[in-house]
Amino acid sequence: MPRVLSFLLGASLFAAFCGAAWAQPLTVGMGLNKPPYVMDGGQAGLEVEIARQAFQAVGLNMQAQQFPPSRALMVYRAGQLDVLLTVDEGIGGDGFFSEVYISNQNVAITLASNRFPIKQIEDLAGYSVAAFQNASFLLGERFKRVAGSHTRYTEYPQQITQNNLLFAGRVDVVVGDKRILHHLLRDLDPKLDRSKPLSIHPIFPLNPRKAVFKDAAVRDQFNAGLKIIQSNGVCDAILKKYAHLQ
Repeated sequence: MPRVLSFLLGASLFAAFCGAAWAQPLTVGMGLNKPPYVMDGGQAGLEVEIARQAFQAVGLNMQAQQFPPSRALMVYRAGQLDVLLTVDEGIGGDGFFSEVYISNQNVAITLASNRFPIKQIEDLAGYSVAAFQNASFLLGERFKRVAGSHTRYTEYPQQITQNNLLFAGRVDVVVGDKRILHHLLRDLDPKLDRSKPLSIHPIFPLNPRKAVFKDAAVRDQFNAGLKIIQSNGVCDAILKKYAHLQ
């Protein structure tokens, strides 16, 4: 019995220490609204809710702060954020990186009725393509080469435009993040038939995303919380809430 009491006392003291050390919410930087990943001023969205639930699973709370991407990294490196979401280790610096908490994927999407045999990036050369703004700089050298010599390739700042063009039959292929394009189907021009089935061509690699932390101990707590919500069904429930195309 004394040994059990000693263990319980030690656990209580450790929990109290962690709670005292992080009584204030963690300042968590993220990008501007990008449904379905970040929504409602950083209060909702797929990646926001995964992060929040992972923190809460280990008794921590987060306070969201939104920035344009380049500004977010600058503020983090200035020591003004505890955590920055949606990064990869290519950003460098002295931060502590979490385990992967979400993977994004850019894809090519076509109307299923067209039966286009798109298996690789180079196959896009044979079709008219609508991509998101700056896709030719962000999707790798192979895509950049195809886009650079393509006479029927256009980029659009508003991704809903891509969906409207696809469903109207004015473009063969749209290229973009599959979750974003699926989310935007709800904003499709009402004159178009949104029930048309789609084909998803996963010609781009998965893009695993991490969070970077100022403090290694908090990173470790986040990783522990992430494992908890991945094993107890919370993470799966969030993914289903923001259901994406398969």
